Order: sequence, then C-alpha cells, then structure tokens
Amino acid sequence: MLMLLFVVQVQAQDELPDLPPEPDWHDLPADGAAVAPPADRSGARLRSCSPDQALLVPHDQTRVAVLGYHNFSKTEPVTEMLMRTDDFRAQMQYIRDNGLTVISMEEFLEWRFGRRELPARCVLITLDDGWRSVYTDAYPILREFGFPFTLFLYPDFLTGRGNSLSVDMVREMMKNGATIGSHSLTHPYPSEWKAAAAQGDEANVAFIDEQLGKSREKLSQLFGPITTFCYPGGYHTPVMLERMPSYGYTAAFTVVPGKVTDDEPAWQIHRYMIFGTDESVFRRAMDFRTAQLGKMVSTGAEPGTLPRSTPLPPFPVSPRPRSVVSCEVPVISAQLSGVAGIDFSSVRMSVSGFGRVPAKVDHSSRTIEWTPPCRIYMPSISVHVTWNTSDGTSHKAEWCFQVDQNVTAQ
Repeated sequence: MLMLLFVVQVQAQDELPDLPPEPDWHDLPADGAAVAPPADRSGARLRSCSPDQALLVPHDQTRVAVLGYHNFSKTEPVTEMLMRTDDFRAQMQYIRDNGLTVISMEEFLEWRFGRRELPARCVLITLDDGWRSVYTDAYPILREFGFPFTLFLYPDFLTGRGNSLSVDMVREMMKNGATIGSHSLTHPYPSEWKAAAAQGDEANVAFIDEQLGKSREKLSQLFGPITTFCYPGGYHTPVMLERMPSYGYTAAFTVVPGKVTDDEPAWQIHRYMIFGTDESVFRRAMDFRTAQLGKMVSTGAEPGTLPRSTPLPPFPVSPRPRSVVSCEVPVISAQLSGVAGIDFSSVRMSVSGFGRVPAKVDHSSRTIEWTPPCRIYMPSISVHVTWNTSDGTSHKAEWCFQVDQNVTAQ
C-alpha cells in the first residue's frame, strides 16, 4: 500500500476551540553549547555546571522540533516516504551527539499546557501510518538510544499482514517507549474529505465523526486512552478543528514545518516531515536559531560566532566585540546610551548556550547586565540585546567575544 503525503494549507478559524482543562547532515555544525546549572525544586541554583547538563528553562524559552517519519528499508530504493535505515540511525546519533533532549508525548503535552518545564532544545519523534519496518528497522534503533516515540496509526492498516504492523508488535513497542496516537480510520485523501463536505453539513460531520471519533474508539480499545491526532497528509478544515475536543483529543499535528513554541495552536502543531530523498528538512529541524520580527530568542543552539559583516552595537558593550576574555565568568553588559525613545520594559538579553537570560535592566544608568551562574565552557559566545522604541519599532544589537579556554579548563 502506497501512502502519498499531501501538504495542504487550509484557512483555520480565527478562534480555535478551547482545550479541556485536564487532558549528509553530518555537515551540520555541532552545538557543544555550555549550559547554566539546573534549578532545584526550591528555585535555588545548583552549584555544578557542565556542557552536558540539561537546563530547565522558563516555559516560553523551549523550542520543540517534532519529527515525522514513515517507512524504512536497508536495501529498497528510497522515496519521500521511505528512507534508508542507516540514515535514520545517523539522524538519531546526531540528536544524541548534539545534546538535544528527546521527549515523550506525555512530556510534550505537559509542557505545552503549562504543567512542566523542559530544556531549551527538545525533539519529539513521531512515525505515521503503521508500516512493519517501524518495528523491524526503526524500533531497534530507538530502543538502543533510549528515545521515546509516538506511533500515529489508522486501524484499517493495522492488520499485521504484508507491510503493516500487528497489534502485538505495537503492544511490544508500547512497553519500550512508544505512545499511540490516531491517524484517522482509513487515511482519506483530500479528495475524500472534500467529497464528503460537498454533500452538505450532515454528511461532512458524519464523515469527520467516523474518521476522527471511530478511529480513536478503535485504537483506545486496543491500546488504552488516545489523546493525540495526526491529520492524514496534513489536510484539515475549520470543522475538523472545531469538533476535535468532542472526541477526547487534546492536540493535533500537521505537516507544516516549524519549531513548536508554548503558544502553538493545540490543533495545528507544526511538524517536520523527514523524507528519504531530502536530508535538508532534517537540517532545518536541527537548527534551533530563532529570529522573529525583530525579537531574538536564543534557545541554547545559537552559534557563538557572528558574520564579520554583523554591525557593531551602537553603544558600549562588555566584553568588547571580538575580544578575548580570561575571566571564566565575565559580566556581560550593554550601556544603552544614545538610544532615543527606548521602552525599558522591552529590553531583553540572550546569550548563546544559555538562551534568554534574566538580565538586570537599570533605567537610571540605561544599562542591561547579566553574570553567568557558572563557568563558560564555549570558546565563543554571541550576545543579542533587543528592545522596542516608543514608535513600536523593534531593534536588535549583536556582538560576540571569545573565552580563553586555558582558563576555563583549569
């Protein structure tokens, strides 16, 4: 059975329904980012700090790359939907080597709905349809790495015959890191959804009830409660979004690429579909640099160097741009003199390896200042200061400096 992926953009409603209250990529640069020490439950900073420690950051500083996979083979020709097993292993190795945190669906949902904090850079692994190769090829690798994952299944393909998974295979994977979500009942193509809608509201709702509601019912009978949905081919309509909570779902995933933030629409969660014929999507998924409309939000993966063409800040900063510091815990500051009409409540600082930092802003001296809570282990650090002016314009200043590693290594 061949499943094609249709990327369809559908105009969603302005107001989404509320959730129930409780429900060769080897060329990529290695991050090697230093991190600040984690906080204990009392909020006090722990003393130890090293590059391999995961920092739980404020809720709005986490970015999640949701990866979507389909079919695998060690020997068959690759297609968009089928990727080489060795390439999948290499991608999982890259995730581990670069210190990214792979989270479970439960952890993702708890973070998205404000019930927990996560590190700055997280990955959620999903696999669509229910191909047998998920069990024979991908599952052994995921289990070896200890990575949790989510299977988005549709009951009509869950037969255990030919290229499909069996119920027993799924249950075994559930004992070793798998969570189950719905991928509809029969995986309709866009033409089928449109044909149902063309028959009128009653027929449209009946078709949606079957595909979204009946699929969850069948999967729940086999595997326990199902709370997430994945749109077949990414196709979705406002009516589907509106009815989603009535079936007991708490979140639904698209095929539109992009990092997931804490304000992500619950029924239109971004996801990077990883194709066997195009490694560039995985590259983009692993790039956690974020710049949005004049707002720089570093997530711990911000590279420590900036292009030589980057303009120098229009005000004094410390450490000086492109200087080498011998202090293992340097004070990082900017003196915002000469900036007219600045809104000091909007001033923010982000530092590579630490993300957005709790810098102190002093209105009277017109400064922003922050001292790292531990030694800096990265040889190069970039700093990003952003602010708004009274006319509503967003501004950004950036610079980088070097850290003498002979000092920090002591």
